[in-house]
Amino acid sequence: MKLLSLYVDNFGKLSNFAYDFKSTLNTVYEENGFGKTTLAAFIKAMLYGLTKEERLKYTPWTKMTGFGGYLVYEVDNKSYRVERTFSPKRAAFDTVKIVDLETGTEEKLKDEIGEEYLNLNEESFERSVYIPQKNLEEGFGSDIEAELANIIGGTDDSQSYNEAMEILTRRSEDLLLNTKKGIIVDKKRELFELDSELSESELVIKAKGETKRNIDLIDAELEFLEQRRDIVKDQLVEYTKSQEKKAKLQVITKYDNDLEAAKRAVSENNAVFNGNQVTLDEIKEARNKNRNAQRLRFEYEILRKNVKVPEKYNELTKTYNKDTVPTDEKVEDITRKIEKYKNILSVIEAHRVVPKEDKPVFGIVFTALATLFLVVGLLIGSFYFYADPFMVENTLMYIMIGGGILTASIICYIMAFIGYRRTLEKNTNKFIGGNVKAYDFEKIQLEEALREFFGKFHLYSSNFQANMEIVVTNTEKYKEYQKELIESQAGNEELEKKIKSLDNEIQHFLSQFVIDSVYISTEERIAELTAHLNAKEALEAKLAEAQKAKDSYVKSNELYEISDIEVDVDKINDELKTIDDKITDQTNNRAAYVSKLKEIERESSSYTTMKQKKSSLETEIKQLENEHRILNLSMKYLNLSQTALLEQYVKPMKDSASKYIKMLFSEVDDFSIDVNFKFKFQTKAGLKELDSASAGYQAAISLCMRLALIDCLYPKEKPFIVLDDPFVNFDDAKLGLVASLIKKISKKYQIVYFTCHESRKF
Repeated sequence: MKLLSLYVDNFGKLSNFAYDFKSTLNTVYEENGFGKTTLAAFIKAMLYGLTKEERLKYTPWTKMTGFGGYLVYEVDNKSYRVERTFSPKRAAFDTVKIVDLETGTEEKLKDEIGEEYLNLNEESFERSVYIPQKNLEEGFGSDIEAELANIIGGTDDSQSYNEAMEILTRRSEDLLLNTKKGIIVDKKRELFELDSELSESELVIKAKGETKRNIDLIDAELEFLEQRRDIVKDQLVEYTKSQEKKAKLQVITKYDNDLEAAKRAVSENNAVFNGNQVTLDEIKEARNKNRNAQRLRFEYEILRKNVKVPEKYNELTKTYNKDTVPTDEKVEDITRKIEKYKNILSVIEAHRVVPKEDKPVFGIVFTALATLFLVVGLLIGSFYFYADPFMVENTLMYIMIGGGILTASIICYIMAFIGYRRTLEKNTNKFIGGNVKAYDFEKIQLEEALREFFGKFHLYSSNFQANMEIVVTNTEKYKEYQKELIESQAGNEELEKKIKSLDNEIQHFLSQFVIDSVYISTEERIAELTAHLNAKEALEAKLAEAQKAKDSYVKSNELYEISDIEVDVDKINDELKTIDDKITDQTNNRAAYVSKLKEIERESSSYTTMKQKKSSLETEIKQLENEHRILNLSMKYLNLSQTALLEQYVKPMKDSASKYIKMLFSEVDDFSIDVNFKFKFQTKAGLKELDSASAGYQAAISLCMRLALIDCLYPKEKPFIVLDDPFVNFDDAKLGLVASLIKKISKKYQIVYFTCHESRKF
């Protein structure tokens, strides 16, 4: 799997960031704070999504609706693009889309992308091909050995061996922990007790019939007591319900008060309408008429004061007229083009470099020649009119000479324009790099269209946004002056008629309602009517709610039927206590007889039943002892099998690690890797643990072991490797060796290497 390119719309501190990957070594060298770790996290997020903690960490402050981007990658010589948008709130709102770039169709995957193509879950990805700084700093002697053993030894179910051993050990200890504890010991103790019971069961039980008769008599009395208790309880329950309903009748007074208050509010509000029906649309129509009347009065005042519209209007018509004034659609179109032009400039500016500009030599030369021809033509023309005014016979000759010079001048100006244009395009291409060159042609087209549009209004500034504001302002003024001019020419008589007609309609409408009009304006009367109409629905809803609340309270508490029950509560409680005491005494007596009967029946059971139980118990003890022996054998062979499985990976790991270690350390002659993937190196004093070496040495060995792991995990399809500045503890000598190592393996694996220091830039 190879990475081809990515684009970050918004992710953490990164925004509008694009990057194209090479198939070998990709070094991302930026200062601290740029967002290198964020970019590495973005790659992982495109493959596996975000955890809850990562979502909180990488949600941008400036874009809360969603963030993300896309990643283009290649698998089996086919290119795909994964597009993800992450929600700041929760993963349920995330979106993901995978597109086959060859066919343009959307792909459907069962698992996350990393699991589908790399055959790695997110945790295994971080423990193999993703190598951050902290991982190597911890060294290979901490938790990395266990992680490697889990990845290689356990594959997808890495804990199955430990879980199986734990289950077997726990079951073995349950069966026989020692000579005093365990299921087998308990069963043998039970067998001993059973032998004792058999020896004592010879007693003959004679009181069985009398005990049964006593139990029957007690059952009959208990049945009578239970029936009487139910009758007394029912009386007490009915009396309690009756008293509760009587108490709740007092609460209903509050509901009645609320209902009456709601009715009064509805009545007072409806008094304004004076029995007339009105809608919000009718009130809105009256308000519009009043505002139209106010507007007409304002226009009438303007016309009455003889506003000097013609001068301003005539000044604007030099540029703005019915042919040049842009429509609303045209304004929207030019506004979109300006916005698009600004976006293209932003993209170009983000990738701009500052090369040396080429001089327009070609354009300058032809400009000079065109100017020279123009001057010569003017001199010849002057000579014709002043020096030789009567030489009519030479007129044709002068015209031909002047025409030839003028034609040459025009040709030179055209060539100069072409020269300037080519120099401008060449310099523009220099200023635009990478994929931004694709925007250049569209920028030029937009610029020409905008200059052509604003040229109609004699606006030649490159600030198209300011030009647009001038055009919109002058257009509005032109339309306003034109409207005022027409209306002023029409005269005031028509306005007076309209104002009077509107006022009559408004006053006729408002006269239907009871609104005090002495101290408030017509607009305020309309506003008050609107407020009463808006309040009408709310007040009626409140009235209905109060009625519903009262009805619901009455229904839920069954207040429409109340029984008048009078009982002696103390007498009922005393009778209940007496009945409960008798039931308790008889229940205890019955339990004693039942216990005695069970004991008699148990003692009178036959020897055959007890012997069968003894035989069954002896068989069970033998089976448990056999199970204990099989469990011990299973643990023994399971341990041998796991050791053999891990040993078959030790040699490939050691061979691969040895290849990388020899590239970095000439002084390491020999080392060992045990079945738990612990690394030890040979010294004169013997084998030493890796944690006894320096941090830089441990990190280097950890890198080699990680690369060896990747070789073992991916013998065919090669993954990409992400290195997030893991060499901070390396000295200059080891950095040089690591740089050589990284460059060599980049021919085999695609490397994405992040660093912030010049000395670690490969």
